[in-house]
Amino acid sequence: MDEIVVGTYEGFLLGYSLQPEDDRTILKQTFATSSHTAAVRCLSIAGKFLASGGTDDKVVIIDLKTRKEHTVLMNHDGTVNTVAFTNGGTHLLTGSDDGSVIVTRTGNWQIEKIWKKAHGGQPVTTIVVHPSDKLALSIGGDKTLRTWNLIKGRPAFTINLGSKGVGLPTEIKFSPSGDRFSLISLQNVDVWTISKAGLEKRLTCNSKPSTTQWTNDDELFVGLENGNIIKFTISKTKAQTYQAYKQRVKCMHYENSNLYSASSNGVLKAWHVDDDNLQEICSTNISCRVTCIALNRQRHLIKKEENGEDDGKASGLSDNEDKSNESDDSEIVERPPAKRQPGAFVKISYDENNIESPPAKKTKRKKKNKKKNKTE
Repeated sequence: MDEIVVGTYEGFLLGYSLQPEDDRTILKQTFATSSHTAAVRCLSIAGKFLASGGTDDKVVIIDLKTRKEHTVLMNHDGTVNTVAFTNGGTHLLTGSDDGSVIVTRTGNWQIEKIWKKAHGGQPVTTIVVHPSDKLALSIGGDKTLRTWNLIKGRPAFTINLGSKGVGLPTEIKFSPSGDRFSLISLQNVDVWTISKAGLEKRLTCNSKPSTTQWTNDDELFVGLENGNIIKFTISKTKAQTYQAYKQRVKCMHYENSNLYSASSNGVLKAWHVDDDNLQEICSTNISCRVTCIALNRQRHLIKKEENGEDDGKASGLSDNEDKSNESDDSEIVERPPAKRQPGAFVKISYDENNIESPPAKKTKRKKKNKKKNKTE
């Protein structure tokens, strides 16, 4: 059971999960928060932490285990356009309209590195971390692609995208292995190869692309502003078009043979990806304008109560529900005394507990009497 988290223009963070209901699968809401006072622009999840940035100049960290706000980072002086956890979950990279890139350690949430003018003082629009956690890529308002060495904590090199024929870059994403990455600009999707250190292929769409999502190192989905989703196979130069929405495809995420997509009008859909087919599983209207999407991979953090019930049914202690409830109650009563009282002999009878308690009270009274005698 996967859980999808979406951010909205209205400042809400909403969670939805695939759940069976009456011989069909639905998207059921799992939680909703309003930690931001303005629109949410970006999301990133690592382990139990969810980071979200918005136009209110702050980064909100939410603990997915308790579903409560963990901390708030007020390190930027402008709209937070991008947040990205490292794959190991040790650091968080954030970029803002103030032109800075900040690296924060997730343990104590202290700043470890600040590049105040990462893109020459221009806004930082996107940051992505390589699967190896050794480098990161960023694009900004200066129309350059910058590589950051995360091991040494310094910039590595800069590529002028204008010289490569790339104008107004908006999004960049790595393939699963990290050897390729996609770059969106105007009506083109450029596929770059790190091993060759250059542009490998340019895909021109009939409508402006808005988002991309890799399924493997050779295939990727592209969402268009006319509502269609295109599946590209790079090695075969093959494309398939699917009619998904009537309005712009805002964001997508792929995991476990499922593709999750959201349109700008608030329709969230789940698709099953086959070799040549894209089958719709279910859809729902969240009644908000979606801006970003992320996946919670920690399935045990989604529903604690349901997991507890499943464990009780799987144990097979009894056939009747009443008996299973009685056995659960008996376990709950017996466990706390075992932790509080170190001596195992206390469990033999309850009379010994009653006998042991009076001497403790007498000793306390004697101490009080001694204090009184001293005062007299």
